Amino acid sequence: MKAFGWKPTIRTSLIILVLACIVPAALAGTGLAYYSFKAERQQLLDNTLARARALTAALDHEMIEAEGAIRALGTSPSLTSGDFQGFYQQAIEVQAQQEADNVVLSEPSGQQIINTLLPYGAKLPFSRSPHFEKLLEADHPMVTDLFVGAVSKQPHFSIQIPIRRDDHVMYTLTIGMFPKRIDQILPQENAPSGQVAGVLDSSGVIVARTKGKVDLVGQKIPAEIQAQMANRSEGYFPTKTADGTPAILLFSRSQTSHWVTYLTIPEAFFTQKLWDSLKWVVSIPLLLAALVLTFVWRVGGAIAKSITDLTAPALALGYGQEINVGPLYLREADEVGQALVEASYLLKAAQYEARHDKLTGLANRALFNEAVQGQMLLCKQMKATMAVLYIDLDGFKAVNDTHGHSAGDELLCSVASRLSASVGSSGVVARLGGDEFAILLANSGNDDARVLAETLIENVSAPHAMGHLSISISASIGIALLTEASQTPHSLLRAADEAMYRAKRAGRQRYVVADPSLAA
Repeated sequence: MKAFGWKPTIRTSLIILVLACIVPAALAGTGLAYYSFKAERQQLLDNTLARARALTAALDHEMIEAEGAIRALGTSPSLTSGDFQGFYQQAIEVQAQQEADNVVLSEPSGQQIINTLLPYGAKLPFSRSPHFEKLLEADHPMVTDLFVGAVSKQPHFSIQIPIRRDDHVMYTLTIGMFPKRIDQILPQENAPSGQVAGVLDSSGVIVARTKGKVDLVGQKIPAEIQAQMANRSEGYFPTKTADGTPAILLFSRSQTSHWVTYLTIPEAFFTQKLWDSLKWVVSIPLLLAALVLTFVWRVGGAIAKSITDLTAPALALGYGQEINVGPLYLREADEVGQALVEASYLLKAAQYEARHDKLTGLANRALFNEAVQGQMLLCKQMKATMAVLYIDLDGFKAVNDTHGHSAGDELLCSVASRLSASVGSSGVVARLGGDEFAILLANSGNDDARVLAETLIENVSAPHAMGHLSISISASIGIALLTEASQTPHSLLRAADEAMYRAKRAGRQRYVVADPSLAA
């Protein structure tokens, strides 16, 4: 990668710096004020984004604390024994401790049993909202979006957990909160003039806001703002306030509830700082004469900086990371920087070759084992499923013996292409060596693996056109499913390998599912 464009030498840089001393002081002052403004603006944006993250952390803390309270309440002996009146009193205590608005116990049908907004024994409504349906299907707590309560008739949100007995949902337990609960975490003091802070639920509805609370809470933010936030965990972008004032919106999204905290700052706040800085331009000419001598001394610092800016990329290269060095002040330093970038590309290419099969371009055994190990950890944390398919080609040796290794290599590439096309983006395809391949299927169970195995056998067994040759082979496949007893990628792959050999012994061109105990 070659750097284009003229770059000054060190000597030329010194001459330019000396000549710069005669540039009108007003121009120097203006440039200084402008660059100072840009730096301050970026610093303010970074600091404000950090505050948005802090608000998100505070929001998560509130919800986790409430979740912990109802989890503890859900283990009450009164609930187990059916003493709903005693459980009602305990729910009242939890409501008071958490400063919540109500606690609700419901049957899976949606019929409320207890609602602390009403006296015990009062007639309670049937409530089966979309949030309720999702809760019954999930195995984890849920934070709802803002909705109108069946009893309170007011907008509120809730944290819900399923109460299970013997793997069956017996009840659902909910702690509800009005939007005013979120007001407590929003900054009210020491904020820049005109700043607005707020919280959105996962659908983009305003839950809380430091200004215009009564008018805007419960309304959705504009679609263009939602589009800017979509698929982003945090960031900032220019927008306009409700009255059309240009502003910057900074936001941070919770990874647990998917709610968003945001801060908006008027653009006028930044431009005012720029004008304040320009006031000093008049005084700069008076200081310029005294700064000329020291200005030359700073030349050495500028040269040194061009060199020291290469330190971080050089260290990153040593750690095997890809680097990107932007244009530097000196030509010589820029050439070194571009050399580091080229070395980074070469290193990345070498790392790729070390983790992929050179013939087919598929993942090799090392990369496949890493993928299996990572997916196993993820599946065990999320209680998800996965499968490993071990594939051996039937009749491949005869192709090598009859048509030569060149034809065998071409056949392996054809098989690899068909395997990749069959699996698509739902899994990882690897060549383990020779005519052995393996496939990792994430979030897939027994039925998915069987369907894929049948598809693979059909696709691999179809004739392979190679020049004037049409070669037919087949495949034997072993399937191993992740179980609670599965310990290592090696044990899972070994189980699939043994199942594959059983398929071969059974007549080839078929698949066999491994005994779950063999994956331990």
